[in-house]
Amino acid sequence: MKIHGRKIEGPAEEVVVIPRKNGDIVFKARAILDFSDFDKLCPIPTAPEVIRPGGIRSADPTDREYIKRLDEWAERKTNWMLLKSLEATDGLVFETVKANEPSTWKNFRDELSASGFSQVEQSRLINIAATANGLNESKIEEATKRFLAAQEATQEGVVSQNSVQSSTRSGRPVSG
Repeated sequence: MKIHGRKIEGPAEEVVVIPRKNGDIVFKARAILDFSDFDKLCPIPTAPEVIRPGGIRSADPTDREYIKRLDEWAERKTNWMLLKSLEATDGLVFETVKANEPSTWKNFRDELSASGFSQVEQSRLINIAATANGLNESKIEEATKRFLAAQEATQEGVVSQNSVQSSTRSGRPVSG
């Protein structure tokens, strides 16, 4: 795909550098373009079917067990997205997280805490993954301002004729 002749390549990527006295720690998060691995491991739960008056069958989205399974699914998807995004970080290895075991995905939080990352630092990691996977409002505003400033600069650079031409190329006086 191209826009104005410029080829669009690669997913969005964000970086956060967490300072440490013994060396800064660089985390990268990359946008996820394919969720099929997650969908295979964690299909979205379906609401149980109930029979309504008149024999009409329909899903019951208010079922407590279904809501519980849906909440667990959403938490797993969030954890998977964060872990998948952070795979862009060179050398990052979580010791208790297994890629094919959804019940272990939440362990990354405990590992970050045990490694000395504060809640604020952990929030920054979550934010860069979220930002890489979807634009936040401030980024949209910044990009829009850059675009509009470039448009304005281009229009200011266009020279328009401010004076009346007294003659044409042929040398004859301009009529009218």
